[in-house]
Amino acid sequence: MSEIETRLAHVMDRIRAAEKRSPYGQKVTLVAVTKFHPLEDMEEVIGLGVKEVGENRVQEMEGKYKALTVPVRWNLQGHLQKNKVKKAVAMADLIQSVDSLSIMEEIDKRAGEIGKVQDVLLEFNISGEESKTGLTPDSLEEAAEKAGNLSHIRVVGLMCMAPEYEDVELTRPVFREGHRLFEALKEKFPKGQISILSMGMTHDFEIAIEEGANMVRIGTAIFGPRQYH
Repeated sequence: MSEIETRLAHVMDRIRAAEKRSPYGQKVTLVAVTKFHPLEDMEEVIGLGVKEVGENRVQEMEGKYKALTVPVRWNLQGHLQKNKVKKAVAMADLIQSVDSLSIMEEIDKRAGEIGKVQDVLLEFNISGEESKTGLTPDSLEEAAEKAGNLSHIRVVGLMCMAPEYEDVELTRPVFREGHRLFEALKEKFPKGQISILSMGMTHDFEIAIEEGANMVRIGTAIFGPRQYH
Protein backbone atom coordinates (compact mmCIF):
# COMPACT_ATOMS: atom_id res chain seq x y z
CA MET A 1 0.00 0.00 0.00
CA SER A 2 1.19 3.52 -0.76
CA GLU A 3 1.30 6.18 1.97
CA ILE A 4 -1.78 7.86 0.51
CA GLU A 5 -3.70 4.57 0.41
CA THR A 6 -2.78 3.82 4.03
CA ARG A 7 -3.73 7.31 5.21
CA LEU A 8 -7.00 7.31 3.25
CA ALA A 9 -8.02 3.96 4.75
CA HIS A 10 -7.30 5.32 8.24
CA VAL A 11 -9.35 8.47 7.55
CA MET A 12 -12.28 6.40 6.28
CA ASP A 13 -12.14 4.23 9.42
CA ARG A 14 -12.26 7.37 11.57
CA ILE A 15 -15.19 8.77 9.55
CA ARG A 16 -17.19 5.54 9.92
CA ALA A 17 -16.50 5.43 13.68
CA ALA A 18 -17.62 9.06 14.07
CA GLU A 19 -20.79 8.33 12.06
CA LYS A 20 -21.66 5.66 14.61
CA ARG A 21 -21.20 8.14 17.45
CA SER A 22 -23.35 10.81 15.81
CA PRO A 23 -26.96 11.01 17.03
CA TYR A 24 -28.10 12.07 13.55
CA GLY A 25 -27.51 8.80 11.68
CA GLN A 26 -26.05 10.62 8.67
CA LYS A 27 -23.80 9.21 5.95
CA VAL A 28 -20.70 11.35 5.47
CA THR A 29 -19.17 12.36 2.13
CA LEU A 30 -15.41 12.89 2.00
CA VAL A 31 -14.00 15.76 -0.05
CA ALA A 32 -10.27 15.14 -0.56
CA VAL A 33 -8.63 18.57 -0.41
CA THR A 34 -5.90 18.53 -3.03
CA LYS A 35 -4.63 22.12 -2.81
CA PHE A 36 -0.83 22.35 -3.11
CA HIS A 37 -0.66 18.63 -3.89
CA PRO A 38 0.26 17.36 -7.37
CA LEU A 39 -2.12 15.99 -9.96
CA GLU A 40 -0.81 12.43 -9.48
CA ASP A 41 -1.92 12.50 -5.82
CA MET A 42 -5.40 13.55 -6.93
CA GLU A 43 -5.46 10.79 -9.53
CA GLU A 44 -4.41 8.24 -6.91
CA VAL A 45 -7.23 9.06 -4.45
CA ILE A 46 -9.79 9.05 -7.26
CA GLY A 47 -8.49 5.61 -8.24
CA LEU A 48 -8.99 4.55 -4.62
CA GLY A 49 -12.68 5.50 -4.77
CA VAL A 50 -12.81 9.16 -3.71
CA LYS A 51 -15.57 10.85 -5.70
CA GLU A 52 -15.13 14.51 -4.62
CA VAL A 53 -12.05 16.72 -4.62
CA GLY A 54 -11.66 20.20 -3.20
CA GLU A 55 -9.51 23.12 -4.28
CA ASN A 56 -9.14 26.53 -2.62
CA ARG A 57 -7.76 28.55 -5.52
CA VAL A 58 -9.33 28.92 -8.95
CA GLN A 59 -5.94 29.12 -10.64
CA GLU A 60 -4.76 25.79 -9.19
CA MET A 61 -8.12 24.16 -9.92
CA GLU A 62 -7.87 25.30 -13.53
CA GLY A 63 -4.54 23.55 -14.12
CA LYS A 64 -5.73 20.28 -12.63
CA TYR A 65 -9.16 20.51 -14.25
CA LYS A 66 -7.57 20.73 -17.70
CA ALA A 67 -5.11 17.90 -17.02
CA LEU A 68 -7.36 15.40 -15.24
CA THR A 69 -8.80 12.70 -17.51
CA VAL A 70 -10.97 10.79 -15.00
CA PRO A 71 -14.39 11.94 -13.74
CA VAL A 72 -14.72 13.54 -10.31
CA ARG A 73 -16.91 16.14 -8.59
CA TRP A 74 -15.08 19.45 -8.23
CA ASN A 75 -15.59 21.50 -5.04
CA LEU A 76 -14.30 25.05 -4.77
CA GLN A 77 -14.03 25.94 -1.10
CA GLY A 78 -11.68 28.90 -0.79
CA HIS A 79 -12.68 32.56 -0.62
CA LEU A 80 -13.76 33.56 -4.12
CA GLN A 81 -12.88 36.92 -5.63
CA LYS A 82 -15.30 38.47 -8.12
CA ASN A 83 -12.77 38.46 -10.94
CA LYS A 84 -12.39 34.68 -10.60
CA VAL A 85 -16.10 33.80 -10.55
CA LYS A 86 -16.45 33.31 -14.30
CA LYS A 87 -13.73 30.64 -14.35
CA ALA A 88 -15.01 29.06 -11.12
CA VAL A 89 -18.52 28.63 -12.50
CA ALA A 90 -17.15 27.01 -15.65
CA MET A 91 -15.44 24.27 -13.59
CA ALA A 92 -17.01 23.76 -10.16
CA ASP A 93 -19.80 21.29 -9.50
CA LEU A 94 -20.20 22.82 -6.03
CA ILE A 95 -19.00 26.21 -4.79
CA GLN A 96 -18.82 25.88 -1.01
CA SER A 97 -17.69 29.40 -0.17
CA VAL A 98 -20.59 31.78 -0.89
CA ASP A 99 -19.62 34.19 1.86
CA SER A 100 -21.44 37.39 0.82
CA LEU A 101 -24.54 38.57 -1.03
CA SER A 102 -22.38 40.28 -3.67
CA ILE A 103 -20.52 37.07 -4.55
CA MET A 104 -23.87 35.28 -4.73
CA GLU A 105 -25.05 37.83 -7.31
CA GLU A 106 -21.86 37.49 -9.35
CA ILE A 107 -22.12 33.68 -9.40
CA ASP A 108 -25.73 33.96 -10.54
CA LYS A 109 -24.75 36.38 -13.31
CA ARG A 110 -21.86 34.27 -14.60
CA ALA A 111 -23.84 31.03 -14.40
CA GLY A 112 -26.65 32.68 -16.35
CA GLU A 113 -24.21 33.58 -19.12
CA ILE A 114 -23.50 29.90 -19.77
CA GLY A 115 -27.00 28.61 -19.05
CA LYS A 116 -25.99 26.84 -15.85
CA VAL A 117 -27.64 26.56 -12.45
CA GLN A 118 -24.71 26.56 -10.03
CA ASP A 119 -24.97 24.51 -6.83
CA VAL A 120 -23.62 26.45 -3.85
CA LEU A 121 -23.26 26.33 -0.10
CA LEU A 122 -23.71 29.41 2.04
CA GLU A 123 -20.58 29.91 4.15
CA PHE A 124 -21.20 31.20 7.67
CA ASN A 125 -18.57 32.70 9.98
CA ILE A 126 -20.03 31.32 13.19
CA SER A 127 -17.08 31.97 15.50
CA GLY A 128 -16.85 35.62 14.43
CA GLU A 129 -13.11 35.42 13.73
CA GLU A 130 -11.94 38.51 11.87
CA SER A 131 -9.50 36.44 9.82
CA LYS A 132 -12.36 34.41 8.32
CA THR A 133 -14.85 35.45 5.69
CA GLY A 134 -18.48 34.37 5.82
CA LEU A 135 -22.05 35.43 6.39
CA THR A 136 -23.09 36.21 9.94
CA PRO A 137 -25.56 33.76 11.49
CA ASP A 138 -28.15 36.52 11.87
CA SER A 139 -28.07 37.19 8.11
CA LEU A 140 -29.44 33.72 7.28
CA GLU A 141 -32.94 35.02 6.53
CA GLU A 142 -31.67 37.76 4.20
CA ALA A 143 -29.23 35.43 2.41
CA ALA A 144 -31.87 32.76 1.89
CA GLU A 145 -34.36 35.30 0.54
CA LYS A 146 -31.74 36.73 -1.83
CA ALA A 147 -30.76 33.28 -3.09
CA GLY A 148 -34.40 32.36 -3.64
CA ASN A 149 -34.74 35.28 -6.06
CA LEU A 150 -31.74 34.30 -8.19
CA SER A 151 -32.50 31.79 -10.92
CA HIS A 152 -28.98 30.57 -11.74
CA ILE A 153 -27.83 29.45 -8.31
CA ARG A 154 -29.22 26.66 -6.17
CA VAL A 155 -28.39 26.69 -2.47
CA VAL A 156 -27.96 23.05 -1.41
CA GLY A 157 -26.57 23.57 2.08
CA LEU A 158 -24.17 25.26 4.43
CA MET A 159 -20.43 25.37 5.10
CA CYS A 160 -18.50 26.58 8.12
CA MET A 161 -15.04 26.38 9.68
CA ALA A 162 -14.13 26.28 13.35
CA PRO A 163 -11.09 28.02 14.83
CA GLU A 164 -7.98 25.83 15.13
CA TYR A 165 -8.16 25.39 18.87
CA GLU A 166 -5.43 23.36 20.55
CA ASP A 167 -8.21 21.67 22.53
CA VAL A 168 -10.33 20.33 19.68
CA GLU A 169 -13.35 19.92 21.99
CA LEU A 170 -13.72 23.71 21.92
CA THR A 171 -14.91 23.42 18.30
CA ARG A 172 -18.07 21.62 19.40
CA PRO A 173 -20.26 24.72 20.03
CA VAL A 174 -19.33 26.11 16.58
CA PHE A 175 -20.37 22.89 14.84
CA ARG A 176 -23.51 22.63 16.97
CA GLU A 177 -24.51 26.11 15.82
CA GLY A 178 -23.69 25.09 12.23
CA HIS A 179 -26.15 22.23 12.54
CA ARG A 180 -28.80 24.57 13.98
CA LEU A 181 -28.37 26.95 11.03
CA PHE A 182 -28.52 24.00 8.61
CA GLU A 183 -31.90 22.97 10.05
CA ALA A 184 -33.12 26.60 9.88
CA LEU A 185 -32.00 26.84 6.25
CA LYS A 186 -34.11 23.80 5.34
CA GLU A 187 -37.21 25.79 6.25
CA LYS A 188 -36.37 28.48 3.67
CA PHE A 189 -36.17 26.25 0.58
CA PRO A 190 -38.20 23.44 -1.05
CA LYS A 191 -38.17 20.15 0.82
CA GLY A 192 -35.02 18.12 0.13
CA GLN A 193 -33.05 20.95 -1.48
CA ILE A 194 -30.89 21.69 1.57
CA SER A 195 -28.94 18.48 1.99
CA ILE A 196 -25.25 19.28 2.62
CA LEU A 197 -23.69 20.34 5.91
CA SER A 198 -19.98 20.77 5.17
CA MET A 199 -18.05 21.04 8.44
CA GLY A 200 -14.77 19.65 9.67
CA MET A 201 -11.21 19.37 8.39
CA THR A 202 -8.17 17.24 9.30
CA HIS A 203 -7.88 18.48 12.89
CA ASP A 204 -11.56 18.46 13.88
CA PHE A 205 -13.62 16.35 11.47
CA GLU A 206 -14.63 13.70 13.99
CA ILE A 207 -16.26 16.26 16.28
CA ALA A 208 -17.91 17.90 13.27
CA ILE A 209 -19.46 14.55 12.30
CA GLU A 210 -20.61 13.93 15.87
CA GLU A 211 -22.36 17.33 15.69
CA GLY A 212 -24.12 16.56 12.39
CA ALA A 213 -21.72 17.21 9.48
CA ASN A 214 -22.45 15.06 6.43
CA MET A 215 -19.51 16.37 4.39
CA VAL A 216 -15.91 16.79 5.58
CA ARG A 217 -12.99 18.46 3.80
CA ILE A 218 -9.74 16.60 4.48
CA GLY A 219 -6.31 17.19 2.97
CA THR A 220 -3.34 16.79 5.30
CA ALA A 221 -4.57 13.55 6.93
CA ILE A 222 -4.68 11.96 3.45
CA PHE A 223 -1.82 13.58 1.55
CA GLY A 224 0.57 14.60 4.32
CA PRO A 225 1.93 18.14 4.78
CA ARG A 226 1.18 20.54 1.93
CA GLN A 227 3.83 21.06 -0.70
CA TYR A 228 3.84 24.86 -0.92
CA HIS A 229 5.22 26.32 -4.10
